[in-house]
Formats: sequence, C-alpha cells, structure tokens
Amino acid sequence: MKLLHINNFFTKYGGAENSIWKIAHLLERNNNEIYYFSTDKQPYFIPDYEYSKYFPQYQDKRKSRIKNIFNIFYNFEAKNNLEEYLKEIQPDLIIIHNFLFHLTSSVFDACNKFNIPVVLYLHDPRLFCPGGLLAYSDKYCYEEPCIKGNPICCIKNRCKLSSLKASIIAALSFIFIRNQNTFNKCDVIICISEALKNLAVNAGVPTEKIKVINHFVEDEKLLIQPNYKNNNYFLYVGRLDREKGVHFLIEAMKKVSSDIQLHIVGDGYEKENLIKQKESLNLNNIKFLGYLDGQALEEEYKNCIATVLPCSWFESFGLTNIESFLYGKPVIASNLAAIPEIVDDGINGILFPSTNVDALSAAVEKLYCNTNLAIKMGRNGRNKFENNYTADVYWNKLSKEVLSSIG
Repeated sequence: MKLLHINNFFTKYGGAENSIWKIAHLLERNNNEIYYFSTDKQPYFIPDYEYSKYFPQYQDKRKSRIKNIFNIFYNFEAKNNLEEYLKEIQPDLIIIHNFLFHLTSSVFDACNKFNIPVVLYLHDPRLFCPGGLLAYSDKYCYEEPCIKGNPICCIKNRCKLSSLKASIIAALSFIFIRNQNTFNKCDVIICISEALKNLAVNAGVPTEKIKVINHFVEDEKLLIQPNYKNNNYFLYVGRLDREKGVHFLIEAMKKVSSDIQLHIVGDGYEKENLIKQKESLNLNNIKFLGYLDGQALEEEYKNCIATVLPCSWFESFGLTNIESFLYGKPVIASNLAAIPEIVDDGINGILFPSTNVDALSAAVEKLYCNTNLAIKMGRNGRNKFENNYTADVYWNKLSKEVLSSIG
C-alpha cells in the first residue's frame, strides 16, 4: 500500500514529528511504501528528499506580516502543490497529522478532489482549543464554549501567546476550520489517548469515526535493559516552553534538599527565562544539558531516580512517560489530561495536582528518600511498557482497526 504522511514539518520540530517518523518506519517495515508532504522547513529527516520539490514555502507565523495573514487560514500553494504531488505518486491512503497555520485545511480539499481515503491523526488538542493548549496563564482551562466551537474565551483570556492579536487570529482560524467541516472530510480519526478522544467527542466529532491508538517505542529499544540504580538526580526531558511547567519544577527544587539534583534536557522558547529563574533562586543543583539524543540521552534516562513531567496544559499522551518506563524509572507527573492513563499513582509513579509546587517537591523528596519504592515503581513501569506500548501492540491496533477498514 502507498501511504502519504502530511504534516506541517518534515524535521525534528517536536514530539509529533518524531512520532510520525517512527510510525512511518513501522509502516515501511510492514511492506508499505511511504511518502511525505510538508512545508520546506529544514533540515529534513531525509536530506535532499526527492519529493521536496512539492513542499510549499515555510513561514514563521510568529513573524508573519499582515499581508501574509490569509495563508494562516488557507494555503493555496500547499493545495496546488499537493494536487500535483498526488497526480504523480497516486497513494492508496493519506494520513494527515498537524496542519494548522501552515499547510492549513487546504490539504483536505486536495485529497478529497482525488477521492483518496484520509485518516486524521490527532496528536494534541489544537483542533478543539483555539489557543492550542487548553491552558492559559499557567492554568489548565475548562472553558466549554471554545471546545463546543465558540472561541470567545480565547480572546477574553488571551490564550494564544498571551497576545490579544495572536488570540484574535487564532479564534478566527478556529471558526474557519470548524466551518470547513474538517472532521467530515476524513474517514477515520486516530486519537493517541482516551482523554483526547473524550475531548473530540465533547467537541462534536462522530464517535464512530474515532480510534484510540497509543504511542509506542520502537522495537530496537526493547533490547535496552532497565537500570534500577541511579546517580541521585531527577530528570526532565522535553520542550522548554511555558506550558511544560518546568518553571514549577525549578520552584519545587528550592523546597527540597540541596543534595537532590535535577537534570533538564531539551530546548525551547523558555530556556533563557528558566536559566534566569535558576540563577535568581541561587540553585546549584540544577543542570541544563540542552538537546540530547542517542547514547547521551539514554545515559540520562538510565541513571536518574525518576523523570518529572510538571505540565499545566492538556498533555495528550506524554511520550517521555513510557520512555521512562522503558528504562525502569518511575514518573512524577501532573494529574491531568491523558497522564493518569499512563502513570498509575502509587504504582509506577506519583501524580500531583498541576501547578502545586508543594506537592511536587514532596513527591521528589519521597522518591529520593525511599530507594526501594523508586525501584518497585520502576519495575512496575517497565511491566506496563512491555504490555502496552510496544511496536507490536501499536501495529496490531493500526492494521486491524484502521488499515483493514480502509484499504
């Protein structure tokens, strides 16, 4: 089967892009022919990708001028280029991932023109929240009007980048997308968690179209042996953006013993602010290690006490949680969105109320002072990983629940 993956970026931009790359490899190993379509933001996963000649121009939407604002709503270049691309490769199935603000909903119209089956793959809540995060001002958002289709709260709360202008544009784009009947232009909708499915149903997406398929860790990592020892530090891995809540974690580190270390792996818009926060609090037990992958990242996982995910937004899954389990490490995480589906409080980790710095610091102290508990939770996490988040489990669900029903 020929499959075309459509996503805003064909580069290591974030978790969604890395997941798409893994999914594509898994599909390829199961005798499918894989193609990609995105903007021309580089570097690509595949340098000099043959079909990048069809990729429309990337524009940084945070720096776009008013004259280019219409492209945020509907990208005619993306539509026209995709139509030419489809004529050449003639795929059997199209999987559309993230498209907002860059490729836009124009890609659905190009696909529907050729009557090719379309799967919409939801990685986050952006189609149900104009601000994109279900959070604003460091608070988790429970505003029903936005989810139902009225984005007035986005403007009122300035949910997009804490900017009135950005929030108005996001709200208008949200209305445009809803009026495009995007969910009716696809055959199947994949949600990566039950929490995301529930959000979609609450927003009016037909339940019968939705399939829940969790993320997975690639087969080659199954050879990794869990390490139940540690080097006395906790670990955060991920983007350094406000909604990830790392500033809460740094605040919590002020409340724990100075002997407890924290390693922060990742990069993002908030990095400089977080470094300044650490310095202002005179904390010498926090290390910023930047972006890591491969062996360097593996060593960080292997030698930590536990990983921490202190987010304040709608975390649709949290891939770092299952990666932590892979290495036999428990997880300390915010008790919201999809996280409780993965992290079982008191069994393979500790859940705390989002933004509650005292509860977070208490969880850190608890695992630091109780080595046996951390080891027990780590073993439970590894067991859950092996039973739920392998490539085999993912492929069985995808092939039976999606591909067989379309192909």
